[in-house]
Amino acid sequence: MPKFIIKTGKYQGKKLKLPERDITIGRELECDIRVVDSDVSRKHCALSIRDGKVSVVDLNSRNGTCVNDIQIQAETLLHPGDQLRVGPMVFELVGTKKAVKKGIIKPSNNSPETSEPLSDDDISSWLTEEVDESDATHGDTTIIAAAKAPAADPAPTTKNKSKFHSVAEEAADIIEKHRERIAQKKQENE
Repeated sequence: MPKFIIKTGKYQGKKLKLPERDITIGRELECDIRVVDSDVSRKHCALSIRDGKVSVVDLNSRNGTCVNDIQIQAETLLHPGDQLRVGPMVFELVGTKKAVKKGIIKPSNNSPETSEPLSDDDISSWLTEEVDESDATHGDTTIIAAAKAPAADPAPTTKNKSKFHSVAEEAADIIEKHRERIAQKKQENE
């Protein structure tokens, strides 16, 4: 099973075990690996893992996806020791770097239509170490620790937890409430 070592950010040094399936990286909540940074597109890139080999393709991201600091133009096979850069985050494929010429490979068996959505359990099983999520900052990767993964029916939120998944959701809620107050004041003045 392929693994990445996170080289930057809050989780630097942590390892991610990758399942044998397609994985998306981006800012969007639905992405399998979420990187919260304005340099990262909503759906930035996708990883395909087939027979223990990892390839990456950019999903028309605004700032591009780089392998070993070279922006990729098509699906690219990652070799052990290669570094994948997505915005400010760098992930290194675990293994001994070989003297192999890097190339662009288009596997014929990759089909996003046949891959199933990932569950929280799938994502949680990628992690090899516990993490402390209390000090998340801008630009860090969201990682769900196996011991803290939500159940199928999550418990109601407590007063201390935010009901929002991102700052953008919270901002949208504040704007909506502001518009409602303005509309209410208009009606009261009429």
